[in-house]
Amino acid sequence: MATPFVQGRLLEKDLGCEVETKCAISGRPIVFELDSEFRYGVRPPAEKPVFMIPMIDIRNLDAPCIVDDF
Repeated sequence: MATPFVQGRLLEKDLGCEVETKCAISGRPIVFELDSEFRYGVRPPAEKPVFMIPMIDIRNLDAPCIVDDF
């Protein structure tokens, strides 16, 4: 999910991504959108969507990939 933000900054372009999934409890479809400015949206509108933005200490990263440290 960090791709639009990281690539957008590196390429100096506005980028975005869209993830289609479904609620694990109700089975209802959910679409999550994120752009290179960290603007986001959820469809259908959700009352209180829960998002997590992990903070990683890049200088002390031991994993071969940043995803492995999550």
